[in-house]
Amino acid sequence: MTSRLVNLRSRWLQATTTVLQADPTIAGAALVGSLGTGQADDWSDVDLLLVAEDPDAVVLPSTNRTVTIDARHNGPAGTRASSAQYVVDGLPLWVDWHIHPLSLAYWPADSKLLFEHHPIRRTPATFNTYLNEGPREPATPKTATEQHALRIALIPIAAKQVARRSPDAPQTIQFLGGPPTTTPQSQLAALYQLLDELQTPETHASVTAARSYLTLLDH
Repeated sequence: MTSRLVNLRSRWLQATTTVLQADPTIAGAALVGSLGTGQADDWSDVDLLLVAEDPDAVVLPSTNRTVTIDARHNGPAGTRASSAQYVVDGLPLWVDWHIHPLSLAYWPADSKLLFEHHPIRRTPATFNTYLNEGPREPATPKTATEQHALRIALIPIAAKQVARRSPDAPQTIQFLGGPPTTTPQSQLAALYQLLDELQTPETHASVTAARSYLTLLDH
């Protein structure tokens, strides 16, 4: 069943790469994270590094995007970052976007190039090393609505931890407002309960996708 996740992730990435490549504001794009290193599994999310003359001018693809969170605090000063949830075939796909200016950009050693419109520097450093160099971008405050949407969007992230039998799963579930849990079954039950508690008319699409994700995991 998880091959369905790999398939929809691949199709989303192929379609999105085509859109990005046609955008004149983007000089290049590469996969980072587990997809960049070739260590992705069925549950892996997408991490994309974009290079642009002006990161603030980049408009991220919005089709089927249900949640967008400003995450610029995850990068060096002068860069931009967003975390977003897309719904593909009724299932959620989490994407971390890192948008770096040409003046600072290079392709990390553990990245996988998707395209570049002109040569961009390479480095033997890893992406994590790059992200932690120098001063950071300050965090932007989140509204109550954004915090609520983020809690729902993180439920599939917690579910992924359950699928991997990660020791982080209980802590993530409690962070989201769930009870202490000790088994995968109790963790899934807690996530279902959280969805029931967090659902509002405005978050219907995100909740429905998260519930489908839990059902896939349950199977």
